[in-house]
Amino acid sequence: MQTKSPLLPFIGPRDYSVETRARIETLTSELASGKKSDVGRAVASDFSALSRIMHQLQTYDAQRGALSVATTWLEGAQAGLAQIQSVGAAISEKLPAALTGTDPGAIATLARDGEAALRDIVSTLSQDRAGRLVFANGDVAAAPPIDFDTLLAETAALAAAATDPNDLVASFDSYFAIGGGAEVTALRNFPASSVSFPIGDGEAAEIPVSLADPGVRAALKQAAMIASLPSAGFAIEGAARQSLAVVLPSKSAVAATALVETQARLGSVEERFDRIVTTLDETRTRLEGQRTDLLSADPFETATRLQDEMTRLETIFAVTARRARLRLTDYLR
Repeated sequence: MQTKSPLLPFIGPRDYSVETRARIETLTSELASGKKSDVGRAVASDFSALSRIMHQLQTYDAQRGALSVATTWLEGAQAGLAQIQSVGAAISEKLPAALTGTDPGAIATLARDGEAALRDIVSTLSQDRAGRLVFANGDVAAAPPIDFDTLLAETAALAAAATDPNDLVASFDSYFAIGGGAEVTALRNFPASSVSFPIGDGEAAEIPVSLADPGVRAALKQAAMIASLPSAGFAIEGAARQSLAVVLPSKSAVAATALVETQARLGSVEERFDRIVTTLDETRTRLEGQRTDLLSADPFETATRLQDEMTRLETIFAVTARRARLRLTDYLR
């Protein structure tokens, strides 16, 4: 005689539908998402192609991130140059009226406007991005790249030593030249190489603009020269005033042209960035397509398997219900 366990009445019948329901849930998810849930099955256990694609996508993200930072930096530099150009244009417009008259007060007013313009230009050139000075080749120094007070004092001293307009212009040209006096005391030391943003594959994105740029120097020089006029060592009247009325507007035009050339140079860098971004985006689209092809589920196959599993589940439920209607004496035989 077969011995029955006393615990049998307390143990429920086995649920044979658990695995089938799990497969139905998985197939339903695959049908909805279009992707196989089992990556190993999707790639036939060969992960090399998928790993290569994922690595390339990660490289893309790093390159795109570096380009984003470089683009923000470049936009800051272009905005700064535009601001300097605007300040220079505003002070240049005041030159004819101030220099062609005979009112000595007009020179003083022009000089005050020149000092304000110089202060604005210095402030613009002192901007930073994430603690790195835009116009100092990304220097991380805490101090501004230009010592305004020193610059103002030294240029006033240059003007006081000048004997005529030509001497004034020559001394300022020398002071603001590369390697000139401005670099000794008024301008802080900063890296000589342009700020560079690595973008992968041995390439780097460089922003070629700093305080050494001719356009930037010309704008500083012009504003400082106008601000220093009251300190001039010669009387600004008669022939001297007429000479300045010709020289200063000419210098302003030179400074404006130099700034435009700098902006154009940065514009070519912007175009290069745009080309790189376009190429990267096209590459990412291609890689994402390859990844989708590897991981995508065939909708017809998935639907067929799902129907099979649902039929299997209905069969299990039917059998379970039929067994539940058996007499207890039949079940215990």
